[in-house]
Amino acid sequence: MEAPPLAWASCSGRRPRNTLAPRQLSSHTETIMNNSYIASVILLLILCSTTVASAESTFTFESVVTLDEMSSLIHAKAPLGTSRANIRRMFVEQGRATLKIKADDPSIEKYVYDIDLCHYYIWRWNISADYDASGQLRQAYVNGNIVFSNGHPKKVVPKVAKEGKKASIYRVQRPRPEAYKGESSLGFLLFDRDSDPSTTDDQALVGAGPSRADPMNMGKLIAYTDVEPWRSIFDFDAADRIMPYPGSCDGVDMLMSAQKNKVDGGINK
Repeated sequence: MEAPPLAWASCSGRRPRNTLAPRQLSSHTETIMNNSYIASVILLLILCSTTVASAESTFTFESVVTLDEMSSLIHAKAPLGTSRANIRRMFVEQGRATLKIKADDPSIEKYVYDIDLCHYYIWRWNISADYDASGQLRQAYVNGNIVFSNGHPKKVVPKVAKEGKKASIYRVQRPRPEAYKGESSLGFLLFDRDSDPSTTDDQALVGAGPSRADPMNMGKLIAYTDVEPWRSIFDFDAADRIMPYPGSCDGVDMLMSAQKNKVDGGINK
């Protein structure tokens, strides 16, 4: 029986140029070679699988800067029909978001992640998801706006009072004291069909926020209209933690100071 060739395979599938020519071996040596060959193949498979696993990027919220990028990522990584377990794995286990299940509907949940943009603004990622009876995704939202046009339709709250009730519109402030250098409070308008703040299924808000999670360039102002408060950036549910901005805040402070001086100079002219 001929001894097997020396294991030369690699994760890339390429064979090195220098290989040993086959020759006759004793049965004892042949047995050892067989065992070594099998062991080397097993080790190679383990190493290759480890390489592939490590090559898969772990999701972080900090890696996403814009609202559009987040919507595109959800389209790519969590399309309609994705299991609840897989979506939780991405946003909660990997991304370390805070999981909140809707009190009156366990088929709806959200993943909240706050980033402190150098104390000028607290950026909130509020990714919410609706699941069907089998636990598969049927719609996703980024800060209250739907991701899938062909998914479960967005709930629209009628803008008339409930029968026998009086509707109200409130001016509301969402405190963000951590942003003491900038937007320490976020304002929005809240429509309530029955004027009862404890019933949240008949509420919708209008507000605005930046388009980029970057204190050096926060993009354009995005209007949020007819958004469920629970799914929004104004949501009062607290995240488990507020994460610091991953970049340097020194440059941000210099930029903000220069902008302030420019404004002050214009006013004093």
